[in-house]
Amino acid sequence: MEPFLPKEMTPDLAEICGIHAGDGYLRKRGKTSFELDISGNVDEKEYYDTHVVPLFERTFGLKIKPRLFPHRNTYGFLICNRKVCEFIHSFGFPCGKKTLTVEVPKQILESKNIEIIYLFIRGVFDTDGTVSFKKRGGSGYREFLKKRHSYPTIRLSVCSKNLRDGVGLLLMQTGFQFAFSQQRKGPRENISYTLELEGDQNLLLWMHNIGFKNPVKANRYLIWKKNGFNPPLLTFDQQKEILSGKKNPHDYYKEKLLDETTVLPALVGRRLALMKDLESLIPKG
Repeated sequence: MEPFLPKEMTPDLAEICGIHAGDGYLRKRGKTSFELDISGNVDEKEYYDTHVVPLFERTFGLKIKPRLFPHRNTYGFLICNRKVCEFIHSFGFPCGKKTLTVEVPKQILESKNIEIIYLFIRGVFDTDGTVSFKKRGGSGYREFLKKRHSYPTIRLSVCSKNLRDGVGLLLMQTGFQFAFSQQRKGPRENISYTLELEGDQNLLLWMHNIGFKNPVKANRYLIWKKNGFNPPLLTFDQQKEILSGKKNPHDYYKEKLLDETTVLPALVGRRLALMKDLESLIPKG
């Protein structure tokens, strides 16, 4: 099947570039043979089946069959079409290992189209980013905030400083508040370059403008929005049980609240009211 190659950068193509920056690997076998490998954790099967595969199919006009890769415990697909592989390569993505060198394509970094910026960022964070919640410490916080994971953080930690910095430049155009950091866990480890966005307002703005198409990450937000907190380390199946009402999120904590039946609903109610107020300030459309 002859592929369709977009003639210019589009939001869909930008998201594909973001997904490849996170989960992709481009191989060159011999002088003329290429292979584009896009795969992620097996828990992300639904994300691949319902979003990533259809995105690639409609962008390139190809029929793609996702599958499990048991030897590395990942789920995804391969594209061996030379024209598509060379097209992806043309955006500056290297053949072979890219962990330390991958960066935001110039066409996206210089774009003034906000949808192109947003969808590239979404592709990167759906694959390499995370959203998590932490407890608050200190005497000034209520019991609920100290015993439940309620404070949101959106985080990207990568070994490529160029990718982290490039995503930061894109976010600077969108009004998000974020911070940079870096660390090396051991003398033989690569430096991890991190970008973090913290707080309710950042998360609400993120979900309105960028969002997550990866259900593993989107579900964390939905649990937090419904309950005011999100237990850590939930499996995808556990997330679905909580969202369907089959499981109480408090069951994942040994620490019980003093008056869960009255105090907690009041606190969650105030939190959700604040979220509604913030949402009302976000421009529509």
